[in-house]
Amino acid sequence: MLKRIAFVCLLVAGVLMVTMGVAGAQDAQLKFKMVAHGDSTNPFWIVVIKGMEDACTLLDADCQWLGDDKLGSPAMAGFWEDALNAEPDGIGTTVADPEVIRSGVDKAKELGIPVIAFNTADPNAGKDNALDILFYIGASEFRGGVANANRVFAQAAADGKTISKGVCTIQEQGHSGLEARCAGVRSVFEEQGVTLDVINISQDPQASAGVIKDYFTANPDANAIFMLGPLPSSALNLYIKDAGIEPGALYATTHDTGSEIFQMIKDGFLLQAIDQQPYLQGYETIQWLYLNSQYKLAPGGDIFTGPGVIDQSNVDAIIELTAAGYR
Repeated sequence: MLKRIAFVCLLVAGVLMVTMGVAGAQDAQLKFKMVAHGDSTNPFWIVVIKGMEDACTLLDADCQWLGDDKLGSPAMAGFWEDALNAEPDGIGTTVADPEVIRSGVDKAKELGIPVIAFNTADPNAGKDNALDILFYIGASEFRGGVANANRVFAQAAADGKTISKGVCTIQEQGHSGLEARCAGVRSVFEEQGVTLDVINISQDPQASAGVIKDYFTANPDANAIFMLGPLPSSALNLYIKDAGIEPGALYATTHDTGSEIFQMIKDGFLLQAIDQQPYLQGYETIQWLYLNSQYKLAPGGDIFTGPGVIDQSNVDAIIELTAAGYR
């Protein structure tokens, strides 16, 4: 199976590389920067970084990842300064908080440096105060939240039960992408006439497990929970084990991938995880920065890498691809 996947990847790369034969003939090595609100200490970002590195290897480009998972989006202003000082040929950026990076994006425009948003879209896109970027590469976070909420209600119905109350957890407050995920969940709950609470947790699994425990102690009628990433999923796993919850007793979903998430799906503690194909976010951002900086090429709109669904029907195949570094 992995051989077939590798062959497909080579075909995709070949299509994008048709016009790239001159890359090695550049007078100077091209430089690209990726500014994000996370780094390789988070299993999700490891896959995005691999996509970036693979694309840069094909292009023989000098690429650098600038981000800090612990400092999050507030640190991105400083990373943007570092990126601009390097005078790169293009910059990819997440937009967890558009105001933090606005001055950097504006400066890049003045300098003629193309900017592409990846992973987290500008929440003001299409409005007067939208950032001046080319386009977005990543998932539709709202649609991902909708997909998870729909799965929860569908599974409860199949089990002959009802969802009485739910909770959506946000591990980074003010993060526009996480808020969009919960907004998608809320839209379905409102249609169903069911209450949805939103609570703040953190990227610390142990501390977050305590917050989750406190929530369910105070809300014993709640039977659905929506996690928004790998470390929050670890928190849920700690709570489940500590509380002795049986598979299927709590309707739970998450976003993104990781070995613990896959095992929770296999064991029946998570109905599904929304996959946004992070490898593509790193790979395609570099490819399009190259194509735009050298040939002024751009797609006709945003490029969506998700939402995709990982559940018991395909989790084993995804595990294989994860071991190879692509999921």
